[in-house]
Amino acid sequence: MEVRPVGAGFGQTGDSVRLKLEYASGDAAHHAPASLFAKFATTDPTRRAASKTIGLYQREINFYNVLVKSVRVRAPTCHFADISADGEFFALILEDFPDHRAGDETVGLKLQEAELAVDLMAQLHGPYWGKMKQVELAPLQMPPRAKFEAAWQEMESRFGDHVPDKVRRVREAYLDAIGPLQKWLFAQPATLGHGDLRLDNLLFGPDERDPIVAVDWQAVRPSKGIRDFSYLVSHSMDVDARRAHEGDLIRRYTEQVSQFGIPYSVAEATEDYRRAMLFDFCTVIYIVGININTHERAVRRKNALMKRSITAMLDWDVFGLLPEFR
Repeated sequence: MEVRPVGAGFGQTGDSVRLKLEYASGDAAHHAPASLFAKFATTDPTRRAASKTIGLYQREINFYNVLVKSVRVRAPTCHFADISADGEFFALILEDFPDHRAGDETVGLKLQEAELAVDLMAQLHGPYWGKMKQVELAPLQMPPRAKFEAAWQEMESRFGDHVPDKVRRVREAYLDAIGPLQKWLFAQPATLGHGDLRLDNLLFGPDERDPIVAVDWQAVRPSKGIRDFSYLVSHSMDVDARRAHEGDLIRRYTEQVSQFGIPYSVAEATEDYRRAMLFDFCTVIYIVGININTHERAVRRKNALMKRSITAMLDWDVFGLLPEFR
């Protein structure tokens, strides 16, 4: 067996390797996979403790052992999933996709990729829409306000060129709104959200057999469905492409979820898009101000994230919604 590290500069909470397999029996080589993907808790003790605290590792194990069985979303087939009793260490052995192309947030989400992703998320959201009370899955635990205060300062220190005065002026109002925004996010009708549906967590196939695969299910949670949409489109799509296509993509999403008998109008989805975008500014703050990663690619990714997300929020005047979340 040959072991190759995967994803330097991509992840924050786990370590991943590709296992290239050799078989003693020629017959086995014809029927068994040539490679597998293995994922473990990060070796960084600080990040590992933070991931344990908010239950990231347990969520991914639970997704593969339980939740994925009720949806048609394309995720890797799981061959092994287990976690230590204290929730700090885990192991996943997953189907590998060596011929798929990994999405790259430093490049940006293209329209065809976005369309595939919208169709995929509808397959995830539809079966669980309005039914999350039947699922034992708690909302993701948020850091305390003081943590976000420190992270905001770090964001301005490291990426201040992307933070205009209009955003700086709403700092206190926004930090006060994070709690009410989260309550809105998982209020009914909620569904099962991927939670981290960004371009880096999507694989694109060379043909129609598996055109898109979603990976990294550690942040799975009860959520408004449009939150996965907003998180992907406003954070991973370059500004001009987003402005040109987001309206059509919202319409596509509503059409896809309607196939599950869900009455969700374009007008409703658009307003929820704005609210979800406002909520996820706290995710941006967390990524750039708490998850400090100085790898060159990580810094480029965060610069792109800051530009895309803040421009989208200003385009949609999402800070004008803050009075709703006092």
